Amino acid sequence: MVKNLTAIFKILISIGIAAFLLYLVFKNVEWIEFWERAKSVNYTWVIVSILLSIVAYMARAYRWNILLEPLGYELKTSRTTLAVLIGYLANLALPRLGEITRCGVLKRNDNVSMPNALGSVITERIIDFCTLLLLILISLIIESDRLINFLRQAYKDLTIPTYAWYIMSSIVLLGIIFLIVFIKKQDKIKGKFSSLIKSLVQGILSLKDIKRPIGFFISTLVLWAVYYLMSYIIIFSLPETAHLGLGAGFMLLITGGIALSIPVQSGFGTYHGMIAGMLLLYSIDETTGIFLATLLHTSQIVAVAIFGSIALVISFIIRRKRPTK
Repeated sequence: MVKNLTAIFKILISIGIAAFLLYLVFKNVEWIEFWERAKSVNYTWVIVSILLSIVAYMARAYRWNILLEPLGYELKTSRTTLAVLIGYLANLALPRLGEITRCGVLKRNDNVSMPNALGSVITERIIDFCTLLLLILISLIIESDRLINFLRQAYKDLTIPTYAWYIMSSIVLLGIIFLIVFIKKQDKIKGKFSSLIKSLVQGILSLKDIKRPIGFFISTLVLWAVYYLMSYIIIFSLPETAHLGLGAGFMLLITGGIALSIPVQSGFGTYHGMIAGMLLLYSIDETTGIFLATLLHTSQIVAVAIFGSIALVISFIIRRKRPTK
């Protein structure tokens, strides 16, 4: 009973935070202007983006298979894709529920051990996190001039008191000291944080056991390339953003990735606010930025809802693998 109430409480908090963030983002939007933009959208680009998502789901499933191979599981990409899609569908209900759900689907349909599946998912998330960091670094290099000029204009009248610099320096110094102490005394530190760090390290080390490193690299490359295209081509659906170049698409990708990694209900609010804020770098007004963010986010939600629901139905129909004796 207590566990059920706790779960319900967490869901309500997540929904409440998402609703509050959406309110902050949309409170100054002129809705008449907003709906006028909806009439000018070229929805062909949106549909193409939704269809492209299938390639991303399959690339993720294929890469997951490669991670499961050293553990003794030879799975078809089609069956793993079902688990990935159902996991994304579960994420619409609760942040990070999808990771557990897709492992549960593989357990139910293909007899994959839950600990093994979860370990592979941790490894996968580490790779995605490292890839996102690399893309952030690349984007900062590509768009450095635009970003610096924007910050200069935005904060040209801002003065930071001397004591504030001392406070920030102290925080950074304490953070470095804490990290050094943690590394040196990692075995003595107990609790969830220590376990998490160890799991991440084990996940990275498990990459040395994969049998198809080239396939792993190519599938990761395809996955992020498709993510890029899914975001970038929707730019052409609006006359106000159709002129934006490849660099803007890169910024859309990493900003969306950061926003969706924040544990808020399916990125509601965080995605809209961060995308709209990023588009200010390219002199895109706030209403247009919020509208494009809504278009991007909604297309992804629609893709997950449609393909995830289909996968859920198929999952109940397909023949389950019997346990090997």
